[in-house]
Amino acid sequence: MLSQSFLGLCLATTAMLAAAIPVPDPTPVGPALAKRTDHYGTATVYDQDNTAGSCGVTNPDSSIIVALGNKWMDNEYKSPYCGRTITVVNTGSPDGGVHGKGNTITAKVQDTCESCQNDNLDFSIGAWNALTSNSEESVVDVTWHFNS
Repeated sequence: MLSQSFLGLCLATTAMLAAAIPVPDPTPVGPALAKRTDHYGTATVYDQDNTAGSCGVTNPDSSIIVALGNKWMDNEYKSPYCGRTITVVNTGSPDGGVHGKGNTITAKVQDTCESCQNDNLDFSIGAWNALTSNSEESVVDVTWHFNS
């Protein structure tokens, strides 16, 4: 009889301890890629032409927006990356012709850059001007990461 009571007490204690252990929230927050992971690439500029991007939103050329390559957007209309923001740092241009080295912007993902490879980006005119201190359209090296 004592051994059955002891066994019952052990089971009850184990159940209480297990119930007290915190369980992490299984709800994912956006795509599984970690924010604050630095990505390195080149950036170019494009015109919105008053048309909606692959995220389904029409933005003026003055908006601070960015198009990610298919590495991220995966040919999806309204990709899970749509609406996320990235912080971008201008790390200089290969030929020195683009200004604004060290400029930092936060841009919202609103489109897909079909021709961008890996971690390269394509900016609206507004984002390009902010990042490059109004340089002529060209190519600039960047480091960037997701904020949200």
